[in-house]
Amino acid sequence: MIYFPYICTRYEKDTTILNLFTGLDNNGQRDPQQKASVQQVLADIRKKYAQVKERQEAKKKAELPADETVVTSNYMAAGAGPVKDVTRYYYDGDFDEDLGMQCYTPYFIVRKHNVGATEFYQELLYDDKGSLIFYFEKQGANETRYYWSADGLVKDDIKGEQLTDEVFACRLSNELKNAFDLLMNREF
Repeated sequence: MIYFPYICTRYEKDTTILNLFTGLDNNGQRDPQQKASVQQVLADIRKKYAQVKERQEAKKKAELPADETVVTSNYMAAGAGPVKDVTRYYYDGDFDEDLGMQCYTPYFIVRKHNVGATEFYQELLYDDKGSLIFYFEKQGANETRYYWSADGLVKDDIKGEQLTDEVFACRLSNELKNAFDLLMNREF
């Protein structure tokens, strides 16, 4: 469901399509009620992120399996040199009665991508339904963060240059989840 908190009329010529999707007025501000709900969404996402980090640390201390799949790719890219991509999937598993098999769902994905002398670091956090709620990317001093709720993008936080947009972040999320599904959720 897409939430349109700002209705554009023919008299509001300065309104952009971005206003419709972000809920911002023409001055880039949210109404106070929306600010409170955005702050609650951000607090919930930060809480979930902290829980994931604590869970990883607890498993590490207890020397338990991390429920982690690591995919490493090393190759040469024409004109760029050596590339190393390491993707870490952290997941939960449940028995699916309809399929008659164990199925795994990623709740956190960490990706390090090094091409030539440039390294990108990405984190993707999912809610309990498997929807992307947080995306983080870092390259040098540049950082990009996106926060989502069930209603869509609620906040972006860009430090330095924007590394990617929210559409690419969603596309990357879908591609990484599809790759995970092919690796882990098969019937053979």
